[in-house]
Amino acid sequence: MKKLLAFAVALMLTVTMGMTLSACGSGSESGDGGGVLSSKPDVDLSQIDWTVESGIIDGYRTVVFGYTNNTDYEIVDFDLEFKVKDDVTDEQLEANSEIKEKAADMEHPINETTMEAITHKVVPAGESVSGCACTLDGTIEYYSDFDSYELFEPDMMTVVVASGDKLYAAYYDFASGNTTMDEDVADAYTWASGELGNAVPQPDVPYLTTNDYDDSFYAYAYGVSKDMFKAYVEQCKSKGFDQNVDEDDDSFSADNGEGISIDVDYGSMDDEMAINADKE
Repeated sequence: MKKLLAFAVALMLTVTMGMTLSACGSGSESGDGGGVLSSKPDVDLSQIDWTVESGIIDGYRTVVFGYTNNTDYEIVDFDLEFKVKDDVTDEQLEANSEIKEKAADMEHPINETTMEAITHKVVPAGESVSGCACTLDGTIEYYSDFDSYELFEPDMMTVVVASGDKLYAAYYDFASGNTTMDEDVADAYTWASGELGNAVPQPDVPYLTTNDYDDSFYAYAYGVSKDMFKAYVEQCKSKGFDQNVDEDDDSFSADNGEGISIDVDYGSMDDEMAINADKE
């Protein structure tokens, strides 16, 4: 599955690849992410209302999208993929420089270009998100030409929902109008316990996945507020990462004087945080 925006590892990838992760925490039975369910949630993605329009992000005119979560579950990850309409010709596509250049960069036929509406922002049941950037072929570059949006049509929606302390992926096929639940399940919060995982403070965030190797450690957190990011930076300092400090409003790096360094980056667009620790 394409998942190239923001940080290198997303919870959606964790779910769909069926990684074996250790659970953290439990609770009472609930349908909104507040506890543990013994069965797979019943999700109908046709309930999600989404929009695509022209907007401004970081001062640039961009094709933007938003959606309202009308399901009964908190959405942790959202990917709406558009395909080129069947009656659109290559000539029509090649008239758009963005589409032409992207197809060449990705080395595929121009009529296989996709438009992606992807956000990692956590959206509780009944709430909405807006002003998220659309891209071509799931890359990081914003797609700017709203006039050519009419060349595309929705094809597949992939959504990760939280139920208790588990994450489930659901797929909506616009051709059939059906929602299908993935067979794999992932823990909503995991923490690796290797040497680096033990050296790095564990953040208080709602959704997190980690990878711990011999000389490097990676953690990706979602549903993270700016205050959570700032609190985690203070955790790092309190745990000894207070040497060679370099920090600004959305990043922090330091080492602990024992051969371990840490880098923390915050992404305000999707309320997410990436943690990387390395051993010299």
